[in-house]
Amino acid sequence: MSNQSAAGVELLTSTGAVKGLVRREAFLWLAIGLFANQALQLVDTQSLQAFADSLANQNYVVWLAFYAVIRRLYLSDGAARASRFDVVLVSTIGVAILLSSFLPYRVAIGLLATAMAGYLLINHDGDRNLKAAGAVLLALSGQLVWGPMLFQFFTPELLRADAAIVGTPLTSLRPDIVWTGTSFLGADGHAIALIGACSSFNNVSTAVLTCVTIAMLTRTEWMRRDLATIAIACVAMVVINAVRIGLLAWSVSSYRFWHEGAGVHILGIGETLVVLLIAWQGAAAPRRVP
Repeated sequence: MSNQSAAGVELLTSTGAVKGLVRREAFLWLAIGLFANQALQLVDTQSLQAFADSLANQNYVVWLAFYAVIRRLYLSDGAARASRFDVVLVSTIGVAILLSSFLPYRVAIGLLATAMAGYLLINHDGDRNLKAAGAVLLALSGQLVWGPMLFQFFTPELLRADAAIVGTPLTSLRPDIVWTGTSFLGADGHAIALIGACSSFNNVSTAVLTCVTIAMLTRTEWMRRDLATIAIACVAMVVINAVRIGLLAWSVSSYRFWHEGAGVHILGIGETLVVLLIAWQGAAAPRRVP
């Protein structure tokens, strides 16, 4: 047998690892393909104006999560070789990513991110960076598919809860506004009705994703206070959006500013900064008392 043939026979080691294929690189390329596919669906390239508008309306927490996954995968063990199962999984998800690029929906990307996250969380072989990447991917898939799917099942109940959070303080400040169910009617005839896209709870998955991303960018291990940080960030998201709904119900001019004008971007930026500050503060190492 020639040396070349012998090398081919010895491609797989006795432990099942594939010679020449680094596990880190395999998952890195898979993650890059996953995120590139997502970017194609989030960015509108039909015209320069459409491109600018799509950039302005991005959820940049999602892009920060993409960076966190890439960084943790890059910092993982560069000497570990991919196993045969790794190769099968990466190949399968890679083909699925290619096929999903022809679909105008983000559900497929969320499902594939879930599969990759589950594998990294279960089969990380003690590599904390791989485990951290899996945690961010799981939170990302929750934001892309599982959160919205769960929200669809409980939309009526969540909208009523939203209306209660907004209605109680709003009618105290403005007794002339009539609160009925999930609708608010002002004395001047201005009225709004809550729909699914307006719900405060629609943004909870973004708060969770932010906290998980910042925590896993800072370190690779979970701490008990991370749960408290996530809870605080979720409450902050609900409160900010409740204030927004109150402003929309306040008057016609207020509605136009906060729903159609510059107020949309002001609230979006403010909401992102608040949840990022909460996440950074929660992820920071505890100070030692001298």
